[in-house]
Amino acid sequence: MNRRWALLGMLALLSMPGAAAAAVQACPEPLRAGQALALSQAVAMALCADPEVEAAWRTQLSSQASMDAERSAYWPTVQGVARSGRANRKTRYDGFSEANSTLDARTSSYGLDLSWVLYDFGLRKAKVESARQLLNAASSSRVEKIQEVVLNTSKAFYQVQATGALLEARRSIESLAADSLKVTTAKHQAGAGEQADRLQAQTTFEQAQLERVLAEGDLATAQGALASALNLSPSAPLRLEVLNDPEGQEEAFMVSVDALMEQARLTHPSVERARAEWSSTLARAEAQRAEDRPRIALYSSYRHDDTPVEQVASRQQIETWSVGLQVTVPIFDGFLARRRARAAEYEAGAREQDLQRAERAIALSVWRSRQTLDARTRALAISRRLVGSASQSHRVALGRYKAGVGSIIELLNAQNDLASARQRRVAAVVDWYTARLQLAADLGQLGQQ
Repeated sequence: MNRRWALLGMLALLSMPGAAAAAVQACPEPLRAGQALALSQAVAMALCADPEVEAAWRTQLSSQASMDAERSAYWPTVQGVARSGRANRKTRYDGFSEANSTLDARTSSYGLDLSWVLYDFGLRKAKVESARQLLNAASSSRVEKIQEVVLNTSKAFYQVQATGALLEARRSIESLAADSLKVTTAKHQAGAGEQADRLQAQTTFEQAQLERVLAEGDLATAQGALASALNLSPSAPLRLEVLNDPEGQEEAFMVSVDALMEQARLTHPSVERARAEWSSTLARAEAQRAEDRPRIALYSSYRHDDTPVEQVASRQQIETWSVGLQVTVPIFDGFLARRRARAAEYEAGAREQDLQRAERAIALSVWRSRQTLDARTRALAISRRLVGSASQSHRVALGRYKAGVGSIIELLNAQNDLASARQRRVAAVVDWYTARLQLAADLGQLGQQ
């Protein structure tokens, strides 16, 4: 339960727009020597170390800035202009020199221009909506990437636990084989057993040793892969929390799956991203159509000119102020706006097909994962009973062999059956956790694991 809420909190925190500082603070402290690594801590370390998660976050920030830039069109624009310089102007009249004039003075001017679009038939609204949907798409892509890292890290975490549990099972099998070898050796030395029985037991013991050595290598490989995902050296020693037996959790998780299957088609990050991209192209098409419509703007202008040489022959100061409404009506642009709108409509059609494909893919993935989890849940219960019956069979076979009424073949078969049952139990537990994890990812509810 603690693991579930820790993952949920981490995913929710990292999915919140504007939570950059919080995301940095969420990164855990470095592992201390001998510290047991929890799944939630492993996921947090992987999220902090993954460069694609950081890139997705930067992309989302860029989309947010682009939407804010489009919103700026609702504000007026004010522009100031200032000039200063020297002016020299000479005027000559042929035959009438008395009217000649000369101006040599400093000239300057400054002014302000204000323009405020009051109505544009939805142009600004469409552009803001297109940018907002692109932001939604970037946010969904980021959540999708986060969930991918959570899924891959969790699988690597479970793989280490699985190989560790399998190693313990192999050690237990080796111990059983050693006990059988001791029994057959003792009977042979006492003259009550056959040399062939001892040799068969010896062979089984050596096979168990071989399997244990291979399991140790598999565990080292799995630990190296997990350490690399956590941005640690592959040789870094890792000690993971023990994988608990999921007894009693199976049906509790399965109860809510059917209701979530339809929800996945509506809320999965990949579907939300496809839907946002489709909505963005629709809004962009509307913006292109609005480019071909009139615009109404408020304008105002103020000018202060000191000795404008192009207007006067002597120094004077001129102030000009104006205010009014300006109507701009596009008449002909070579069909540019219309053709751009048509191109955006075609693109919107393509994005709609992407949305439908994403919905179908998610529905199929959920169905497959549900069937897998269903089978793994049934296998989990069977494997539990299998270990019990195999353990009882081995005890009976060992007792019969010690009593001299059972054969070495019967004992070794029972021992192999118990070994196989324990290995299948380990595989069943890990497969159940992995199937549950995959189903949660396909439902878009990975943070609720």
